[in-house]
Amino acid sequence: MQILMILFAMYSPRFSPMVLTRPLTPGVQPLYQQFELEPVDVLHYDLSISIDRENETIDATAEVTLMPTEENLTDFKLYLKALTVSQITGASSFSQDGDSLFITLPVPASTADTVDLVINYSGAPAEESWGGFHFHPYVTYHMGVGFITDPSMGKYMFPCHDRPADKAAYDFHITVPDTLYAVANGDSAGVTDNMNGTLTYHWTLAQPMSTYLAAISVADYAVLHDSTDSRIFYYVYSWDVEDALGSFVNVDLMMANYESVYSPYPWDCKFSYVQTPKGDMEHLSQVYHFAAAINGNTYYDWLLAHEMSHMWWGNCVTEQFWTEVWLSESFATFSEAIWMETYGPEEYLDYIINNIMKPYLNSGELFPIIDPQTPAELWSNTTYEKGASVLYMLRHIMGDTAFFNGLNTYFDQHSYSTATTVDLIGYMEAQYGDDLAWFFDQWVYGPGYPIYDITSDWVQQGSDWQLAINMNQIQTVENFFTMPVEFLVEGSGSDSLITFINDSPNQEEIFILPFEPVSVEFDPCTKILSTAVLGIEEQTYPPRGGVGTMYLGPNPASAATTINWQGTEDMYLEVRVYDLSGRVAQNRTLEPSSRTLDLADIPAGTYLVDAVAPGNMRQTARLVVLGN
Repeated sequence: MQILMILFAMYSPRFSPMVLTRPLTPGVQPLYQQFELEPVDVLHYDLSISIDRENETIDATAEVTLMPTEENLTDFKLYLKALTVSQITGASSFSQDGDSLFITLPVPASTADTVDLVINYSGAPAEESWGGFHFHPYVTYHMGVGFITDPSMGKYMFPCHDRPADKAAYDFHITVPDTLYAVANGDSAGVTDNMNGTLTYHWTLAQPMSTYLAAISVADYAVLHDSTDSRIFYYVYSWDVEDALGSFVNVDLMMANYESVYSPYPWDCKFSYVQTPKGDMEHLSQVYHFAAAINGNTYYDWLLAHEMSHMWWGNCVTEQFWTEVWLSESFATFSEAIWMETYGPEEYLDYIINNIMKPYLNSGELFPIIDPQTPAELWSNTTYEKGASVLYMLRHIMGDTAFFNGLNTYFDQHSYSTATTVDLIGYMEAQYGDDLAWFFDQWVYGPGYPIYDITSDWVQQGSDWQLAINMNQIQTVENFFTMPVEFLVEGSGSDSLITFINDSPNQEEIFILPFEPVSVEFDPCTKILSTAVLGIEEQTYPPRGGVGTMYLGPNPASAATTINWQGTEDMYLEVRVYDLSGRVAQNRTLEPSSRTLDLADIPAGTYLVDAVAPGNMRQTARLVVLGN
């Protein structure tokens, strides 16, 4: 998912990851989900949803088939938000409290039993700025992920065990006016004319899916079928067909690329993009794609690639808990670069540097990838870009064969199920043939990144030259990064690539060269995420970080958004808004009394908001402008 705004093994890892506990900022609540799982395993949801666009309500029935995961089960809960249950067939009693639907069975059930419930419910479904159930003037749609309180938002549409770890098969029966088209996960199983001015669209998905990936969208859609890959469809506004033909021209090539690098498309159903006012979001088999990105050109190919890759990373192999969402979002961000690699190695490296490493380094974020503490940390540059940089570096450490074999083994063993970081490490170590605890401990379980203070000098010794390289790590975070490092030593007629392991905070290495050095360049191929990526001048002093993660709200936004950056409330901010090609769309100074950005003159699209506070504190956040 982008705010336009991935295996149970007979392998035991050789280390226990460090447990990092960080105090929350005063007044900031921990992430909603504590990851408690109810003692049930839902097998199938059969949802019948009738949509009343005029009154912005739904009338629905959910047939839920589940199995207990503990003996003598009588009481458990499902989740349902803002919708009222009128009856449950198969239960002796039920009650609702907030988001919880408490259910009591008439007799205790065992783990060998199958429980069938028929839940009738209705009402005005809720929404937040991003996720939930939206009634738009010309589109009605459900977005399965939220950014404010709870990431899991299946409950905004149907009663469910709303946790990523619980996967089930689905059927959707969506009743809408006969002038509209309804699309959902899976494949079409037919359309029924109700002879009363409505149609009921039936969609079915036999393979298991997490609740946050379930989605329906209703609009005056034109249905386009890819002429090269019969599995691929596009559901676009009828007035945007011509633009869609230009914007989706490379989708079949993306599919072929991921199938060659990862594995065959893992779903026995369509793959599609569905045009919606907000996006992008990787709902299984039907990616919601930001309406303004369907504009006749291929500028947003990176975004299409990101969301498509989720069909492997996140949708098929799903993080067991939201705290390890990097197994989804970092993998999809890295996959953007994998797509760019089809244009050549230079394009791949350029994308890694400018679209992945630099946004993270400029964000000021210094917390670990694992265990985000707030929504802002969950959906952060750390989750997306730092994690993608970690995969990029791991590819260099392991080599292509071991790296991709490890990924594919991890995928094969955890397809249609869930996984953890420890699972991933086990498969990568098995393919690498050696321990990788040192790498994951510092890059995934530890905070920040290295900042190198490097000096070099050389003296002549007979016909040779002695080169001394001194390396110090001066980052403010208490995390030392052991890494293989490279230096390109250039002479007047010769050059040499020197490699050694930087494994101590203050390290000197001596080399004898047969030529006189002229220059010594650190990390010439950019294999390490460090401030060296930003340039020599920008890495002289460690950046100040940790005052708080900047976030924008609302985001996506139309007329205006507000910068929230704890610790800078009394400071002036120099703010630049860049489009994704690097052009400045807005440049202004915000006074302490005002943190509002006026977006009235900014076209719809995705932007980077770069804010600099006194003392060279700097953070960057993505912003989606929806247009006015």
